[in-house]
Amino acid sequence: MRAEPLNIQDKRFLINRLIEQAPVSTLVREFFKNADESASQAADGNRRIEIYPVEIDGVRKLAFWNTGPGMDGAELRRATDLSSSIGKDMALDANFGIGAKVSGLTMSKAGIRYRSCKNGAVSEITIGYDAEEGTYVRFPAQLPDGSYDTVYDVTASAQADGKPTDFDWTEVVLYGEADDHDTVAEPLGKGKSVDRSYIPSAIFRRFARFSDGVDVRVDVAMTKGGGKDETGRFRQLRPLADILDKLPSAERVHEPDSGLSVHYIHDPKHPLSSHSLSARANPATSSTTFCALVHKGERYDIKTSKAWSAAAPKFGIPFGSKVLTVEIEIPDTMALPNQYRDGLLWPHDRSPLTAEEFADYVRELMPDWVKEVIRAESPESDDNLDDLQADLQKLLDEFRVPTVTFNPSKKPAAVPMEQHAEGDDTPERVRLDEFDTAAENAEGEDPVSDRGGARAKPEKVRKAPEGSKPSIARQALERVPKIEILTDPEEISDKALKGRSGRYYSESQTLFVNGLYPIIERMSLELQQELEGSGEPEIVRAECLRAARRAAAFRVGKVTCYAISKRLSEDWSADDLERATSPESLSMAADDYKQGLPVAKKWARDMIKLSKVEKVDAA
Repeated sequence: MRAEPLNIQDKRFLINRLIEQAPVSTLVREFFKNADESASQAADGNRRIEIYPVEIDGVRKLAFWNTGPGMDGAELRRATDLSSSIGKDMALDANFGIGAKVSGLTMSKAGIRYRSCKNGAVSEITIGYDAEEGTYVRFPAQLPDGSYDTVYDVTASAQADGKPTDFDWTEVVLYGEADDHDTVAEPLGKGKSVDRSYIPSAIFRRFARFSDGVDVRVDVAMTKGGGKDETGRFRQLRPLADILDKLPSAERVHEPDSGLSVHYIHDPKHPLSSHSLSARANPATSSTTFCALVHKGERYDIKTSKAWSAAAPKFGIPFGSKVLTVEIEIPDTMALPNQYRDGLLWPHDRSPLTAEEFADYVRELMPDWVKEVIRAESPESDDNLDDLQADLQKLLDEFRVPTVTFNPSKKPAAVPMEQHAEGDDTPERVRLDEFDTAAENAEGEDPVSDRGGARAKPEKVRKAPEGSKPSIARQALERVPKIEILTDPEEISDKALKGRSGRYYSESQTLFVNGLYPIIERMSLELQQELEGSGEPEIVRAECLRAARRAAAFRVGKVTCYAISKRLSEDWSADDLERATSPESLSMAADDYKQGLPVAKKWARDMIKLSKVEKVDAA
């Protein structure tokens, strides 16, 4: 007896759940991807995609139109079934067609109209939600002869609308949630307005490239710039790869062991406008810098604007995220898209794959010109924090925390490395000049041989001078994070530091301190009261504020060092360490400013005295 394939008992429930759980955010991706694949099969010179509004009963509806193989009535009927496509491979790692219908029906229950021209005839079908049936259906239409059918010929109507019939094409129109739903202005749902150029911008961000020879054009009513109340004119939409020659610098660095590449792109603001150079070169879209994974020509886990600014330090970009774009291009076999194509998965365990997991590659492969851009974008500051960081380094060195040099790999072929770390289970503080000497050899054993089997004699072993100790390099101890004090409100907001005293990025060993944190102002005022009259009022205020910021940075840095030392404890997990250095934890450390007043007062007084000496010398 042969095995029996599993069947679906309640298809209606499964179809309804599949559609109603689908993300609306993938709607533009799904319809554009289908259009791009179809247009790529059209004749050279006629590979076109057009996106425009269609007016139905006085209401604008969003439409995608493309050249390429058309469908007759029977093929169109079959293509509107879920998990059914014409001329596509049904595979998890291919664009097998379930997404467009599912994502579209999630937002467009009132209907999705398909028209396709094949061999000079245009067929039409409309799918949507039928409240009486309680499920998604093909809507029947009454024909002029009084009969009903779900698929019908509309060649005459299409020709009246100005559509050609001398080559194949397909058009999809989204009716939305109701007859009065303007899906051009509100493509993600009724009442959810988006930016006028949302559609081309979503395509520009999602797709790293279009198929060869495909020309994409978007109606001016749906792009930035002029033409807001017009229609019938188009602007060309090009992917970022096609406008790199308009930007100052771009470099793709390949990593041979993993097979991935990191694409670094410098995209500064245009000197005569607030738009980036890429936006000026691509007027159909609003272009901003971003970071994303690129898999099979599509971007995933894309971070833009504030999300990119907050994540950039993990990738070795503490400053400059507003002018730098990073694309992490991974091999096809390294990932799989998830069910709805809105994220990537590791093939071996189906866990989510994110851009942060490749931050090490971005930092290590970074070209010198990118580092120079980062330095140029760093805020100017006259604060020298070398002495503060040196004090923190001494504190951290006392714990003998080894530097972490390898991150665990997600690759199936990766072999885990055994860790052989010295020290106790708890981070006990020790003095650097009291390290244990090497263990003595067991009684009766000879010293370890140094070459060729000959054993070294005690008198030939050179002794280090009295008081010698291992070098810092030999110990490979953890380095203290680089401290950056931010005083620009916009930068503080970008790093998600508003109302927080600090944020630590372990990946890039950077600690950002909020120089406008309220406690700093309170500490500065107390210092001003105690140092009033010790110098010119403006200088006293300035030096007290600098002292308060330094004191806050030291407190936040000290807590970070203590948290780093907990890596030596088996009782502390990675989550525990992350919570210990969270912005909330660092903020509570900064709030305890009273104990730092004496040191801050002394430093401010010294700076005020120094300013007097400099003033006399200048005179």
